[in-house]
Amino acid sequence: MDTFGIWREKINMEKDLWQIIDEADAQNYGNLASRLKHDMEKSVQATVDKSPEPVRRDIGKASENLYEKMDQFSQAEQEYVPSPKTWLEYEPKHEAIKENLQNLRAIQKKTSSEQDIMAASNKTVDSFQQASIFLQTEYEKLVERERQVQMEMKQIKNIIEQMQTRGSSPENLQNLMVNGKKFVSDIENLCEDIHWQKPVIAAALWKEAREQVKQVYTGIQEMPDKIKTAVRDKAYSMVDQAVQKTSSIFDKGIQYLQLKKESILNLSPLEKKRQAAERGTQEENQTVEQQVVQRVPELVKGKRLPSIQDKGFDNKISIKKPRKVLLRVESKANMRNQEHERERSI
Repeated sequence: MDTFGIWREKINMEKDLWQIIDEADAQNYGNLASRLKHDMEKSVQATVDKSPEPVRRDIGKASENLYEKMDQFSQAEQEYVPSPKTWLEYEPKHEAIKENLQNLRAIQKKTSSEQDIMAASNKTVDSFQQASIFLQTEYEKLVERERQVQMEMKQIKNIIEQMQTRGSSPENLQNLMVNGKKFVSDIENLCEDIHWQKPVIAAALWKEAREQVKQVYTGIQEMPDKIKTAVRDKAYSMVDQAVQKTSSIFDKGIQYLQLKKESILNLSPLEKKRQAAERGTQEENQTVEQQVVQRVPELVKGKRLPSIQDKGFDNKISIKKPRKVLLRVESKANMRNQEHERERSI
């Protein structure tokens, strides 16, 4: 196999390994909601087994509502995009519920006071409700964000079709069509690709894509009306300017997405390992250079000169020597002046 063949095989091997890491992580993450749900079910069951009927009823209802919200949000993630941040923010609420359940169990063992037990139960129910409200709110935010992106993408496609109008040069119009369709294609492909990425990376990629879609849509949404007005007024130079500007907006969006994608994907373990090795080599080279620089003042033609750290180094002599040289120079100058005076007198 030639050198380029080996290189291509190495790249493919690294890519496959990175995909394996992604898929394994995605599988673990995909089960996160179910694991949290199972964890909560065990805590609830351990509590209500020995609880009075009112407690079993209230805790059971509150926990079932939370399970529904967890399933709902997990389903939205599968349909749209993972949201690791949401689960990180949910975790303290999850632990608070478990702590309240544990406290309720302790009170039930300690006392038979219905008032104390119901007070602990109500506190636990309240923590369930807070967690449920949080997940419901996050679900609505996620769905609204994605519906907004879908609406903007639909409008962008419509605008591209509307821009195919008379009055613009064929070349400019062709550039607009190419850039516009490529931008749409890049977004749609990214939407598919993120399902193969680590959840954190998928969320970061789609966040950038979502924001870029919004910027592009905002930048071009008024262009069709401007072009219609320019065509009506036969201001064809204005038509060309609008077409060129729209094409430029699409092109900038394409370039921005590509740069962000490369930057985010470089967070892979393989890339981190490579960068760490590169940093280690650079630091080693810098250390060697510093050592050489430190020794240069002490080396002249292979001989080591005394430094101020050396014992017995006569600092006074080093100071007086320049003064003696200066005196000799001054004496020679005086002798030359005297000779000039004698010559003029003759």
